[in-house]
Amino acid sequence: MISFEETDEYMQVFTHMLEEFGSRCGDVPKDLIQTARAPFFKYFAQGTPIGVTMFEGYKAPKTPILVKYGKREFLEPMLKFGTIRLANARSYNQASLIDAIRDDETSRTFFIPTYKERLEGKRHIELQGHRIEIGDDDLEIPLVIEDYFLFSLCEHIHYRMPTDFDADAAIVIRDPNLFKQRLISTFLARFPQWVPMEGKVIYYDPYRDYTKFRVPEMAKHFGYGYQKEFRIAFRPRRRIPTNIEPTFLSIGPMTDFADLVSV
Repeated sequence: MISFEETDEYMQVFTHMLEEFGSRCGDVPKDLIQTARAPFFKYFAQGTPIGVTMFEGYKAPKTPILVKYGKREFLEPMLKFGTIRLANARSYNQASLIDAIRDDETSRTFFIPTYKERLEGKRHIELQGHRIEIGDDDLEIPLVIEDYFLFSLCEHIHYRMPTDFDADAAIVIRDPNLFKQRLISTFLARFPQWVPMEGKVIYYDPYRDYTKFRVPEMAKHFGYGYQKEFRIAFRPRRRIPTNIEPTFLSIGPMTDFADLVSV
């Protein structure tokens, strides 16, 4: 359910989009809506979406859960032996990855809109007492952070996720607290100088939410908001002199508190 506050916020963003289109090309492109609808057709390209087929007949727990989507060949060892691949954030920024996974996880970019100034013919804006020259686009403010480890899950069962993640299986974790405890303790036993973080990802609008989050490792662009991600991450206490690479952990069998669901 969408609250009135969320609806009002979406309308403000939509209004800003219309104003931006108006300043750039005079009107909203005619094929905009058709282009926006195109990604949804992929869910029915093979008939019934794989996510629906995968969870057909599965009775999901009514208590809180975490869900990991992926290939069965990797999820089976995770369930049976607790074998987990923990990726470093920088590895997600690869052109070879699918759209739902690929992201620049080591930077957060904000924008200050300048369309009003440009419409008035101005070539600068005043920001916190400083005069900043502007070009033909909005002002970009990047926030770069050090590389870190992360493990991503979803808070709920979402039928669209298997298609988005090119997954044919999922692990439904019925005891999220036990899973988090095992993963964090196993990691810290090997890397005690790292700081653990866990919780729901905060999704932000780069044009509006300049102060919405304080922990950049736990925040993502609101374009990924539909994923409802839950993240376990680890930040180094001090700068790492060399590049970090994905690592494997073994947290022990998960069969007592998790289920493997597949097509």
